[in-house]
Amino acid sequence: MARQKRKFLSSLKFGFVLAATALVCWSVCCDIARDRDTIKLVVAGQALIKIDPRQSWDKPFGSIRPIIQAADVGFTNFEMAVNGQDNQCNVPQDYVLVLGEPRISKQDRPGNTSNPHAVQASVMEFLSYMGFNLMSLANNHIWDLGECGVEATRAAAEFYGVTCAGVGQNVEEAVAPAYLKVRGATIALVAATTSHDERDLLMGTVNGVWTGHQDDWDRNIAAVEEASRNADVVIFYQHFQIDVDEFADLGDRESTEEGHIRVDDVKKWQEDFAKAVIDAGASLYIGHGHRGFDGIEIYKGRPLLRQLGGFAYQGLNPNIGNYDDAFAWWGLLANMTIRGGSIQSIQMIPLDIDEGGEYVDAYSTVEFLTRRGFAEVATRTLATKILERFRTLSEKYGADVKIKGERAFIDLSNTD
Repeated sequence: MARQKRKFLSSLKFGFVLAATALVCWSVCCDIARDRDTIKLVVAGQALIKIDPRQSWDKPFGSIRPIIQAADVGFTNFEMAVNGQDNQCNVPQDYVLVLGEPRISKQDRPGNTSNPHAVQASVMEFLSYMGFNLMSLANNHIWDLGECGVEATRAAAEFYGVTCAGVGQNVEEAVAPAYLKVRGATIALVAATTSHDERDLLMGTVNGVWTGHQDDWDRNIAAVEEASRNADVVIFYQHFQIDVDEFADLGDRESTEEGHIRVDDVKKWQEDFAKAVIDAGASLYIGHGHRGFDGIEIYKGRPLLRQLGGFAYQGLNPNIGNYDDAFAWWGLLANMTIRGGSIQSIQMIPLDIDEGGEYVDAYSTVEFLTRRGFAEVATRTLATKILERFRTLSEKYGADVKIKGERAFIDLSNTD
């Protein structure tokens, strides 16, 4: 009898194991089926990294890398120009990258911004290693090394498996959408710059939207319309780095030296353009340029992020507190869930961009500047402050931002 009882209990236990295993398998299968149409997109602030951070830190961005690698798409703006192998673009041998010295004039290097971010391809490799597989190259530093730097940067992106947009051998290539396929879906990116660059100089290799130029506006809207016909999700990126009072000192002149034609309200111009690209079929508008972040606006159920601030910033100025008014050392990651081609929800993750105050006195200026400017996930009081600022900035656009713990959330599943 005892033996039969043990046999019965053993059979019962085995049955429970089988049932539990089946239940787990069914659950996993259901999760797979449910997630098949779900895409995770992580959007970071702009990356301005002059020296591969692995030269100074054992695990740079250690709390952030798993977040990006867990996503299907990691996006940032590569705000540098790759010099290429063996000093391909002929940067002077005595040029110190992190100092921007000695100063190089525009006469010596057409298109140079006076302190070129002439980085090695290892910086592109690092960002690829981090999990970034989609990038804009259209910004005010891509032309720092002229056409040589544009081509070397594009070549580095291709070599390290990064899909990029915003540059090309001609304006048609530069404005053309780039396509990335993930999990059976197609993600398109159109990228442009609106910044302090000479329009006549850049127009051959960099896509831009200079204010007051209807042909620039129309060219980019057409690219978005094309992308929307060929992709499930369309991202429009604009490196917007001109001041709201850009035209205050023009006097009787109608355009700036860079080719921007006077508009009544620069901020309103950006707003109108961002909404125009959404109307043309973009799923998302992303802006960078300012060192700080702005709030989010939901327009026709789609997010507008006019300024997402920084992800990494190795600036030239070694002073602590230099950019406090811009909140340059506070950042955000936008972790988005996309289903059926629509962004359903956004989780905003606060970032602490290392200003270096704790170790500024321990190193020479050059050594210090190679170590600062890299982000980690913010926690506790700092996380709360960053998220509260984001929520406050978003309120002026009518966006409903909810803070839970150390994250902020925007639900777009019921918006239209």
